[in-house]
Amino acid sequence: MDPMALPVEPPPSARPPGWFERLSALAEVMLVAFLGSFFALSIFAILGTSPMTDASHIVAFMWLEALVTVVLIGGLLRIHRPAVRLGWSRQGGAREAAIGLGALPLLFLVTIGVGAAFQWLCPPCVTEQNPLLNIVRTGIDLALFLVSSLFVGGFKEELQRAFVLTRFRSHLGGVWVGLTVWTVVFGALHSLQGFDKAVAAGALGLVFGLVYIWRGKLLAPMVAHSLYDVVTLIIFWWTIHTPGRL
Repeated sequence: MDPMALPVEPPPSARPPGWFERLSALAEVMLVAFLGSFFALSIFAILGTSPMTDASHIVAFMWLEALVTVVLIGGLLRIHRPAVRLGWSRQGGAREAAIGLGALPLLFLVTIGVGAAFQWLCPPCVTEQNPLLNIVRTGIDLALFLVSSLFVGGFKEELQRAFVLTRFRSHLGGVWVGLTVWTVVFGALHSLQGFDKAVAAGALGLVFGLVYIWRGKLLAPMVAHSLYDVVTLIIFWWTIHTPGRL
């Protein structure tokens, strides 16, 4: 176990949080989980359009949601400084990046395993087409999604997960409670892609969370998440989708 790893529970000497502190932490978790999506959906509703119109709309929605979430987390971290830290450190960066890279085969095994389980146990639950990936029709669409994978998936979602786990660890019942809750929420947030894809996303989120708890640093899960999304998009483009013209 890395000595820099995220503690499973607060140190025994820490003062137990009061009810107001717990409610405040819960409110922060709810805001970090849902405010970005609510804001982005509101903007699209005001404009009278849907995020699912085409790739540019989806990417605009994802970036808007991600920017709001990242700014919110940055503000909350500033308020709580130095008590709340998420493990953003350059120390041992090469090792953390290597761990993220090494997690990639496990992530694809998890995806394949969940898919095989649904094929065996509940074939009607299998989603034949992924509505999100089906929007990627041209090389420009692919480029937009690849860039979004790095910022929205690799950066924002792992920053979000780290914040939620850290607040649960200190104020809301412990890091394992937080990991369980956020695994379910993370899967549910991907339900647009189908129930089986949502379960797979939840399983992947569980792995990312375990890596973060193990390492206590953001870089390894960020690298793992970014690489998984990028490789998945490239595999989809070359083996499933017929690319259009730029």
